[in-house]
Amino acid sequence: MRSLSKSTTYMFIFDLMTIFASTFVWSYCFGYTPKARMLLCTIIVLVGIAVLYLKGNYKIREFNTNIKNAYLLFEGIVMTHVLPAVYLLFFAASITSTLKFLAVNILTIFVVLRLYRDLFHLYLFKIKKEKNILILGTDERAKIIADEIEAHKVLRMKVVGFVQENETDEEIVADAKVPIYKNVTDLKSIINDKDVDIVVIAQATELILTLPSDIAIYKMPEFYEMVTGKYYIDEKTITELHYQYIIHKSRVYDFCKRCYDIIAALIILTVTLPITGFTALRVWLTDHKNPIYTQLRVGMDGKVFKCYKLRTMYANDYVPKAGKINEDTGKINDDRVIPFCKWIRKARFDEIPQMINILKGEISIVGPRAEWEDLVKIYIKEIPYYNSRMWIKTGWTGWAQINQGHCVNNDDVTEKLQYDLYYLKNRNILWEIFILVKAVFLALGGRHE
Repeated sequence: MRSLSKSTTYMFIFDLMTIFASTFVWSYCFGYTPKARMLLCTIIVLVGIAVLYLKGNYKIREFNTNIKNAYLLFEGIVMTHVLPAVYLLFFAASITSTLKFLAVNILTIFVVLRLYRDLFHLYLFKIKKEKNILILGTDERAKIIADEIEAHKVLRMKVVGFVQENETDEEIVADAKVPIYKNVTDLKSIINDKDVDIVVIAQATELILTLPSDIAIYKMPEFYEMVTGKYYIDEKTITELHYQYIIHKSRVYDFCKRCYDIIAALIILTVTLPITGFTALRVWLTDHKNPIYTQLRVGMDGKVFKCYKLRTMYANDYVPKAGKINEDTGKINDDRVIPFCKWIRKARFDEIPQMINILKGEISIVGPRAEWEDLVKIYIKEIPYYNSRMWIKTGWTGWAQINQGHCVNNDDVTEKLQYDLYYLKNRNILWEIFILVKAVFLALGGRHE
């Protein structure tokens, strides 16, 4: 997984230095001992960087300076100080002094990091030189990658031309602002004239033999992955992916992943047992029906299994009471969701029983999400290559879940497939640990779709 920009690496380093410096200075000003000062700096730096990373602060594709991101930054800095606050309130001599230290440190870090982001935004869009992209080809692939480059302006790239080797080649791109070079025999003159930084190969061509050795060259699917974090799907790339999947199968990876699944599932079950146990009891007391129910889901190789879930709605024989009329639809709102379970659903605690499926080996912690059997039958018919996501074990959460909202139509499901196949191609244990932590982080914040 390669990156197109080093800008957020610099932001990461600046954030680390700012958090450390602010904490060190203010803990010194408030008279904390050297030992307490270093402990505070260590905790706040490590937790702070981790929280900001999980909140997407270092994903260049999503960078902006809107109010929502400002709030998320402030929220992350406050969350960073929860553990130090517990430590200080238990061991510090003065509660007032502790609260003042926390307040000024939070405010200082937020102001400096927010100011840096505003300056960084100014640098990106007003100062930083755009990378000039030359695309070899004029077919659908060329158009798709050009559209993605246009959509991701924060990456500071622009297409300066398309190259058509033969007049008989397919020509789909049509942009009056971007020239199409035809009957080209040597690319060096175009590269020099347009100050090209990157060449993207959308169509196979012998012209790549004329490229200078010092120019960055990418195949279109590879470049598409770097820009979007998704896998480009067509017949050729699916064939390549299947070939890579077969030859790169590893028993060591499978063993490590199975160990990771078991350990993670047991930890999640243990940590959440008080909440899930209490919820199950409350659900049973509500209507005296089984608080656990099952759904038929499709796993690896299309095998159907019973997926366990914690029931958060009234049983099927429950008759909803008359609710308030929805002003938008004119219909009476249904009240099937048990009131005290609304937060349970939002935080995804209703899916904790799926740890049983993981322990049984039916699904994994991370992977393409297991879907309902009836939906899978529809998707296989309507979405090309949909069954390719079932080459590997499906998961409780996944790359698609932490990047995409709720799927409501075939276009959304197709995009989800692209995320799933990106995961399939690039999966490794360390990345899977990050995906799990990110999913838990989003769920506890009520933002996991």
